Amino acid sequence: MKSLKFLIAIFFMTTCVSAQVDSLTIIRKEFYKATEDTSAFVKIIYPQITGLNNTDIQTKINNFLESEFMQAKTWFDEFTSDTDYTSEFPPDWVFSFESDFRVAYNKKDFISIVMDYYEFTGGAHGNYYSVGYNIRTSDGAILTLDNILKPNSFQALSEFCTEEILNMYEANTLSEAGLFEDELVISEDQDFFITPASIFIQFDPYEVGPYAMGSIEVELKFDLIKNILKENLPFLK
Repeated sequence: MKSLKFLIAIFFMTTCVSAQVDSLTIIRKEFYKATEDTSAFVKIIYPQITGLNNTDIQTKINNFLESEFMQAKTWFDEFTSDTDYTSEFPPDWVFSFESDFRVAYNKKDFISIVMDYYEFTGGAHGNYYSVGYNIRTSDGAILTLDNILKPNSFQALSEFCTEEILNMYEANTLSEAGLFEDELVISEDQDFFITPASIFIQFDPYEVGPYAMGSIEVELKFDLIKNILKENLPFLK
């Protein structure tokens, strides 16, 4: 029986991404841990920010981001403790829990960071997803779609997304494009991220379509959806 032994390789690494005058500095920090026989590992690359005048808010944001990314370590620890489960798989398989991030928007008053997560815990393939963190740096608030859309705008947002998906896949219906349903319903907890010109609505594998379609990121230009956006948003200044 294959056993997972606790380890040994644990380290942190820090690198720095330089910032422009009106933006923040994003530090890339890395955490790695593996079992002694390297049959399972967790590798977490997570962001930390510097450059905010309010150090309390900066600490609040950094603590939040670290806790979000470090969930992968908890999952790794739980997984490696279940040796009965892991013993069912071929001895040469390597199980992994990995996260990295992309900076989609970086200004002094607003940042949008995307976490890309992948794990392989056995089966036909690994699983992956992305999470957007849209943060107002004046108070450290994590903005949801409800925070940036005018009231009663979710139907319009769903229609904008539907039209863009049909254009992306050159299809007449969502099912023809490959999605599970012909109607797309977006709610306030839908994942998204912000760039300087657009909002991206993102759907993970299996969320609206089969795994073979991969993740779907729908770009909606601000000029297209400006009538459903609230005023005085920090990323539209």
